[in-house]
Amino acid sequence: MTGRADLLPLLAVALPLLGAVLAWPARRLGRNGRFVCLLTLAGLATAVALALVAVVLAGAEPGLAVLRFTPQATLYLRVDALGALYGATVSLLFFLALCYSWGYLRGDPHESRYLAFFMAAHGWLLGVAYAGNLLTLLVFYELFSILAYPLVVHEETPAALRAGTKYIVYILLGGTLVLLGVILCFYLAGDRPFAPGGMLAPDADPALLRAAFWCLVAGFGVKAAVMPLHGWVPDVHPAAPAPFSALLSGVMVAAGGFAIMRVVFEVFGAGLAATLGVLPWLQGLAAVTALLAAVLAVAEDELKRRLAWSTISQMAYVLLAVALLAPEAVAGAMAHITHHAFLKGGLFFCAGLLATGAGVRHVSALRGMGRRMPLTMAAFTIAALGIVGVPPLSGFIGKWVMGVGLAEAGHPLYLLVLLGGALLAAMYLLPPVWLAYFSPAPDAPPPRGREGPPAMLLALAAATALSILLGLAAAWPGMPLSLARRAVAAFFGGG
Repeated sequence: MTGRADLLPLLAVALPLLGAVLAWPARRLGRNGRFVCLLTLAGLATAVALALVAVVLAGAEPGLAVLRFTPQATLYLRVDALGALYGATVSLLFFLALCYSWGYLRGDPHESRYLAFFMAAHGWLLGVAYAGNLLTLLVFYELFSILAYPLVVHEETPAALRAGTKYIVYILLGGTLVLLGVILCFYLAGDRPFAPGGMLAPDADPALLRAAFWCLVAGFGVKAAVMPLHGWVPDVHPAAPAPFSALLSGVMVAAGGFAIMRVVFEVFGAGLAATLGVLPWLQGLAAVTALLAAVLAVAEDELKRRLAWSTISQMAYVLLAVALLAPEAVAGAMAHITHHAFLKGGLFFCAGLLATGAGVRHVSALRGMGRRMPLTMAAFTIAALGIVGVPPLSGFIGKWVMGVGLAEAGHPLYLLVLLGGALLAAMYLLPPVWLAYFSPAPDAPPPRGREGPPAMLLALAAATALSILLGLAAAWPGMPLSLARRAVAAFFGGG
C-alpha cells in the first residue's frame, strides 16, 4: 500500500511539468499573471522538495513504482539523503532563476518557448534527483539534457547556435555511453533498485564490470565536465541566457557528479569499485581538471567564460573526493554541490545584471563598477569570497570538510590539489573585485542609476543570503552537511 509520503517525489516532478504544459496557454493571463502562475508551481515543487528533506531526516525513504515498461524495466522514484539534498538544491535554484527570468526576459519575443522548456528542465532534473534505479536515471537524465538545447540556443545568435551544436554533440555522445553502461548493468544484474553497497555481484566478469564502469562514468562525465570531456562548457555558458547559465553551473553540471556518486556507491559499491582498479585513473583526471581549469579561468577575460572554467574546476573536487573513497571528504563534496550552486548561481546573476545594465561582459571592463552598480558588485564580492573558501561563507564549509577528510585518509598530495585550487580561485575571482572597487574607470563613470529590474535583484539577494546562511548554520540539523553525512553513513556501511 502506497503511503502519502511515497507520492511526494512524483508530485515534485509533476508540478514543474504541469508548468511546462501551461506556459503557452497562460499567456492569456498577461505577462505578470503567467509568471505568477509558474512561480506558484515552482514554489510548490520547492516546498515538496523541502518536505522530502524532512521525511528523510525522520528516517523514511519514500519510493514509488511509477510505470512498468516491461516485467524487467520499471520507472521507479525513491528519495534517500543524497537525492533529497540534490532535489532541494535543484528546486530552490530553479525557483530563484525563474524569478530572475521575470526581469531578464522583459521584451523577449521567445519568452513562451523559454518558459516551457525551463519548467520542463526543472521537472526532469528533479526526476534525476529522485531516480531509484539506473533506467529511471537514464530516462530523466536524457530528457533534461536534450530538452535543454532550446535554452542553450535561446538568443539565436551565431555564437549561441554554434554553442548549441557543440552541446548537443557532446550530450548525445555522453548519452550513448550511459545507455551502453545501463545495458551492461542490466545484463549483469537485471532491473534492480539503487542500494548502498552496490547492486552488482563482485564475482561478475571483471572485464564487463570495468566496461560498465567506464561507460557510465565517461557518459556522466560529459555533463560533469571532467577533462577531456568538458569542451561544451566554456562555449555554452557565455551563449546561454544568464538565468540558464546560473542553472547550468549551479545544478546541471553537478548532475553529472551526482550521477557518478550513484554509480560508484549504489551501482558498484565502494568495495567493488576499489577492487576493480579503476579509481586511481578517475583520481588523476579529477585532479588535473581541478587545477588546469582553474589556470584557464585565470587567463580568461570574458566574465561568463571565466565563471564556466571555475565551475569545471569546482566540480572536479567532487569527483576527486568520490574517487578517493574518503568518507568525510565525500560528505564535504556532497555539501559543496549545494553550496556551490547558490554561490555560482549568484555570480551568474551578477554577470547578467552587468551585461544588461551596463553592457559589461569582460573582466577588464569592470573598472569602477563598484560605484555604478554597488548592490550587484557587493553580491559578486560575497559570492567570489565564498567560492575561494573564505569563512564563514558556505563555500568554506565544503572545502574545509573535504580537506579534513583528505588529511584523515592520508592523501596529502590531493590535499595540496585542493589548496592549490583555492589559491587559483582567488587569482581568478578577486581581480574582478579589485577592478570594480579600487581601479578607476577610464573615463568618469556614469552616475549611479537603476541596477536592474526588482525581480533580478531579488533573486540575486536571495542567492546571496542563502550562501551566507548555509555557512553560518552549517552545523544545524537539516542543513546540507547533515544530509551529506547521513548519505555517507549508508554508502560506507555505517547506517
